[in-house]
Amino acid sequence: MTATALQTSTMHRILAGPLGWFLTTGWFDGIKMAMLPREFRMARARALAFVHPEPADFLDALDVSDAARRRFADPAARALAELGRRRQALAPVKARLEAALWDGGTNDPAALVALEQEHRRVSEAAIKPASLFRFLWAEPSLAPIGFATPDPKQALTEARRWLDDPGSLYAAPPLPARVERSASIPGPAGPEYLIRFASPSPFTAGDTVTARVYDPAEGACDAPAFVFGSGLGMVYDLISYWPEEDYIARRLAARGVRVVLPESPWHGRREVPGRYSGEPYLARAPVSIYELFSAQTQETAQIVAWARAEGAPCVGIGGVSLGGLVSQQIAGHSRTWPRHMRPDMAFVGAGCSRVDRIVVLGDLSERLGMSAAVRGAGWTDETLARLRPLLDPPERPGIAPEAVLAYLGRRDESTPYPFAKALLDAWGVPQENRIVHDAGHIALYTRLIRGDDAVPRIAAMLKHRR
Repeated sequence: MTATALQTSTMHRILAGPLGWFLTTGWFDGIKMAMLPREFRMARARALAFVHPEPADFLDALDVSDAARRRFADPAARALAELGRRRQALAPVKARLEAALWDGGTNDPAALVALEQEHRRVSEAAIKPASLFRFLWAEPSLAPIGFATPDPKQALTEARRWLDDPGSLYAAPPLPARVERSASIPGPAGPEYLIRFASPSPFTAGDTVTARVYDPAEGACDAPAFVFGSGLGMVYDLISYWPEEDYIARRLAARGVRVVLPESPWHGRREVPGRYSGEPYLARAPVSIYELFSAQTQETAQIVAWARAEGAPCVGIGGVSLGGLVSQQIAGHSRTWPRHMRPDMAFVGAGCSRVDRIVVLGDLSERLGMSAAVRGAGWTDETLARLRPLLDPPERPGIAPEAVLAYLGRRDESTPYPFAKALLDAWGVPQENRIVHDAGHIALYTRLIRGDDAVPRIAAMLKHRR
């Protein structure tokens, strides 16, 4: 039987059910954090395979030890051949979906649903083929990140113009974007569609921003809007289960809020050839960190302006982990933006101050080798601290403190709770606007997926401020 609407993912139902409780424990948090370097190795292998389909070139690009090269010659050839077949299978499905969404290929809702489901399934097989590269899972000579860490002296010289005026790095884009809108696909909470526009940032010049929009079933002409940024490494609606659309977008849409989930720079459809989703953000730290913050801040400003032009009486922004770090920049710097680009409220999930310190001290940075790469390139505590005005939000918010809602974990060692608390204290965010769990970074994210303590607060704040 052909489905007439997209459905909530089975994986989300499992995570939100009784069995998912285990994933909120400290034990699981430790296991998942320990597995991340191996998962990033798999992602890097896939990204390199896309641009190096020949076994010899692929093994050269991996830069593994000579012994590993000899061991991996045959499994690499098999994996590359299978990945090539999967990419060939994806190409026509992707073309049909693109034509249906953007070129009026069909106006049959059931056909659009079927195309979307097929595309996610086939795309996931090509984008997340972990089983194909399992032979690299524990290979110590394969780094989780292909580092290109900037020289500190050169980086600080190039950053001087922004250090003299940090607000200029986070200024609103000068012109409104020309936004294209795709055909709608029926979803479990209402119609879903894509919007796209040219990125206004010099750091992503020539790139196209794509965002998925979730409208309430009853219509969105006068509904509040919420723009939410995902975490590091997401590939969004290119795979079957994208947690953000089920735990935040569709939940809020069911409460009468239009939700926009944008793709971050260098993620998803915006992957850099030879790099996995989000890898450039890690590979050129610390410079790439403020570049992404700046680009996504300006792109979000354009989406806020689009939502207001569509009739939203109130627009909020937010995010978790990487998205939370970006949302605190928006909340801090939007004071000087034009009214139509300025958000009315902000949700900061797993954000924190002292970003210069988490580059070298954060648990995730240590595990992925970023701390060692940054130190090895000559960055010291003192030189990193000189970039703090670009990495941290301003000392006071650009929106009312009572319009900021935070979601934090006391055991979080990737975006440490003490640094987060210090930022909220400096901003004067009320205690009742701080949802704090006794959880680490991954477990906090799982609580957000499973729980319903954030969504009602976000909806209430948006409707109160309209």
